[in-house]
Amino acid sequence: MVDWDRVERLRGKGWDWDRIADDASVDFHADSGAGDPGRALRTLYYQRRSRAGRRGGGRGTGDGDRADDRPKWSLLRASFILTPLVAVWFVLAYVFPSPVGVFVSAIPVLAIVLFAVVAVLAFSLFRATDRWNTTFRNGVVMGSILGLVIAGSVGLAAISEGCPSLTPVQSTEPGGGWTKAGNAAWTDGGAPVFFFYGAVACPYCSASSWSIWYALTKVGTVTGVQTGHSSSSDVYANTPEIILDELSVQSQYVSFQPAENHDPVQTVGPVPGSCVQQAYVSAYDSSGIPFVVLNGQYIHQGTLVDPTQLAGLPATEVMEEIQNQSGTAWSLISPPAYWIMAYIVHLNGGNPQSVANIAQVQQDLSQIS
Repeated sequence: MVDWDRVERLRGKGWDWDRIADDASVDFHADSGAGDPGRALRTLYYQRRSRAGRRGGGRGTGDGDRADDRPKWSLLRASFILTPLVAVWFVLAYVFPSPVGVFVSAIPVLAIVLFAVVAVLAFSLFRATDRWNTTFRNGVVMGSILGLVIAGSVGLAAISEGCPSLTPVQSTEPGGGWTKAGNAAWTDGGAPVFFFYGAVACPYCSASSWSIWYALTKVGTVTGVQTGHSSSSDVYANTPEIILDELSVQSQYVSFQPAENHDPVQTVGPVPGSCVQQAYVSAYDSSGIPFVVLNGQYIHQGTLVDPTQLAGLPATEVMEEIQNQSGTAWSLISPPAYWIMAYIVHLNGGNPQSVANIAQVQQDLSQIS
């Protein structure tokens, strides 16, 4: 079938009809007895245009003409549609991690998909003899529009479910693993929300739970303490822990909202309990669990405490070291606990004063932006 789009482009470049007819990509084969191929192609070209004109610019009447006019679907054409579609969606999900990136996050999900479709496009271009024509150009336009439509639809769906508007991380904060995003405050009853996302089987969550629990005891009244340990079949087996979502925290300075998976083996976070929680997980949790958010603005990814020296210890021994403020466990747990206290004090304008006066908290507090 004759590639009429290529014929038009070659005519636009000033090629004569003989040269166009000889071009392999044009795919013109003159009938036997038709004479000069260039003249035969020119005759067919103007006959086709004449029929199209009589039909008001529509397609030709013959089966062969309809096939020639019909855009050809190919891997390359599909790639020209999918690449801008995913690229536009990725950019919007990255710039607006919520609401656009709530259900399908920019990193890593859309980034992986974008890499895949770009690879397919590159492969298709390498194999193609005709790498750009009107059909492909229209595909790029179509893909860009579809990307806007899909990203916009996802964003509207998230907004309708009450998801917040979030921004990308703006700065790195002190304390190891802390960052800051310029979001509106996430509060509950006027107190900054302390959101923890993790799993009881995860050794990094187990080790981090001690710092979180100790910090909470300094800014409020904590009851319902239950201990446990991480999975016995994972790395750092049987790391002792405080089961955080069993805690009851009464405080005017923080609203503790844990989401914890209680499966004894699975080291993945649970399904978030609300679209707000899901928004923060999707927007910022690229390192897995544990994951912490304070006031919707200060974010910590990864472990707060190295579980290496805690694995296998009984919870009673760790608790005793914390109470005595001495020993290996205490030296691991106390620094990140003081950082958590410092962030809470910072968010409460210097309160509670009793915590703000702790020397380690004072030192940490002076470094927070």
